[in-house]
Amino acid sequence: MQHPIRFLLLVCLTCSARAQDFPKAFALPIEVGQGFNQPNGSPPLYLLILQAVPQVTLIPGSLRLGAVLGGFYPGGRAGVLAGPRLMLKLVQGPPVLSASSFNVHLLTEFLWATRPGDGRQLVGGGIGLGSSDLVTISFKLHRDLVQPTTWFQVGLGYNPAKRKIPPL
Repeated sequence: MQHPIRFLLLVCLTCSARAQDFPKAFALPIEVGQGFNQPNGSPPLYLLILQAVPQVTLIPGSLRLGAVLGGFYPGGRAGVLAGPRLMLKLVQGPPVLSASSFNVHLLTEFLWATRPGDGRQLVGGGIGLGSSDLVTISFKLHRDLVQPTTWFQVGLGYNPAKRKIPPL
């Protein structure tokens, strides 16, 4: 009984497709974030963000470019935001069988946001933790260039466009 299991494990380790983070493929993470925005001299306000970030890989395994499209609720009226995102992989976790376990990436964003009556320009970024190009957790800080406001958010993302692993 142990010999077939060893053989099967050996076949799986040598013949399986090698998964990598930031593969050369299209990704479409859907992200939900919450946190706070704090205008100068005011108390923090609740912040809710829902966004889709279509991405393409520029350098497989290390660099991605994306477009952020979404909506936000900064404790007042809801608005829409859009802009570019650049992600650089910093660290990749140890492999588990034939796939990487996690990666840590740096992300930068420049977002234009609209609300009835005023506009915003947010510049910022943060650190993200991803697993197999499927799930991400991010911690982001933005500064509004038009209004003196700081935004902080923690986000959770899921990539429904990830290709399924073909059966053996």
